[in-house]
Amino acid sequence: MSLGVRIQEFLSVRKRASELGMLRDLVAPSAGLRLLDVGGGAGAATERFAAGCREIVVLEPEPRKVALGRRLRPAIRFEHGRAEAIPFPDRSFDRIVAVVAFHHMEDQDRALVEMRRVLRDSGRIVLLELPPARAPGRFARWLGGFRHAAPMSFLEPDAIKAKLEAHGFRDVVHHPGIHGYFVSGTR
Repeated sequence: MSLGVRIQEFLSVRKRASELGMLRDLVAPSAGLRLLDVGGGAGAATERFAAGCREIVVLEPEPRKVALGRRLRPAIRFEHGRAEAIPFPDRSFDRIVAVVAFHHMEDQDRALVEMRRVLRDSGRIVLLELPPARAPGRFARWLGGFRHAAPMSFLEPDAIKAKLEAHGFRDVVHHPGIHGYFVSGTR
């Protein structure tokens, strides 16, 4: 499994290299920031866009990815868990990021409630997502749903923007990336 995860993460990071640079600009890492990457796998992308933050935490539902991340990236804290029940106190983080993970969240509205809860006042959420037109085909979505124990739900940028606003995020904007798009907002 770990070799498969490592190959998958390598290919994903390579494919999204330019978007990870854009994400780094949106995150604006600094020595005072605490960052939570929701669904960050074993942290291959996380270490590229979050380097320089005071604390970097990856919340990942797949235990094998958590174990691999802990082994490969000791500077990042890995916790097993789901976006719908984030195991941290209120207002714990300055930045929350989900990189091509929001479509995997079984209850996206509950996930947004939790992400807002653990985000500090004036903290920023940044989502990098794929539009439905760039989503995998039906078979790949079925397989992905089986592997992730939930169906995938790809949304247009305006739909995610509306969800963030409905959950109390302000100054919500979206803009295109290379393969996907970014939606960001402030608590």
